[in-house]
Amino acid sequence: MTPTFRDVLQTRRFLVVAHRGASAYAPENTLEAFELACTLGADVIELDVHLTHDGEVVVMHDDGVDRTTDGRGEIRTKTTAEIRGLDAGAWFGEQFRGVRVPLLSEVLERFAPRVLIDIELKAGVTVGWPSGVSEYTEVSTALATRLIEVTQRAGAAGRVIVSSAGIHGLTRVREIAPDIPVQWSVYTLDIAAEAAAAADAGVDVISPQDYAATDANLARAHSRGLAVHIYTRGEDERMAKLIDMGTDAVKTGRPDVLRAVAVRLGRA
Repeated sequence: MTPTFRDVLQTRRFLVVAHRGASAYAPENTLEAFELACTLGADVIELDVHLTHDGEVVVMHDDGVDRTTDGRGEIRTKTTAEIRGLDAGAWFGEQFRGVRVPLLSEVLERFAPRVLIDIELKAGVTVGWPSGVSEYTEVSTALATRLIEVTQRAGAAGRVIVSSAGIHGLTRVREIAPDIPVQWSVYTLDIAAEAAAAADAGVDVISPQDYAATDANLARAHSRGLAVHIYTRGEDERMAKLIDMGTDAVKTGRPDVLRAVAVRLGRA
């Protein structure tokens, strides 16, 4: 039987997470980057999602299309057809010209049987939990709702975790799909308060920034029953340090390098 994301979290085995796919080698958040990540030994592919003007969930990091396509403007103002007509690969390299922005449904259908998937809600996020958050935002709640609909329709609910830097979307996921684990990204240096709030709210994973990766912070999170997943741009030595500290997963655009380091340290 294929393990669920929650099953894998409970085993506490180390996870190699391909951040926006194998984004060091292929245009981020594309089918090409995700396919390469699988080839390079990723356990998880991480991606970002937004809603189009006509309510489709598309895979892209930024609010706008400017940086990673040949288009201009915000995703929320564009239809799915307009987004799909953009070139999402030429900016990275001529060999990727013609690569398209994928739909979340495409990614789930193609990759959920093969790897676990970390889906980050990007639209409508107000960073913070709970300080600084006054109310739900319509955008993030709508995105979370559609994400769950798409995931369940694809039969992939057991294979995903939903991530966000804000409370709105994660709370919505907990309300309508409590079996799907959630991950909270935090940006403080000392995560004691955040770890307590996350545990009380039923969060499964906390994701502090690399600069907050300390023995004390990991101990605080683990003592609350939280797994700790950390993104790094660091080289081999930094990856090794994060693994040695007891980090449960490291996110990187170079899953092959991370896999090699984890094997060397006996964690993969």
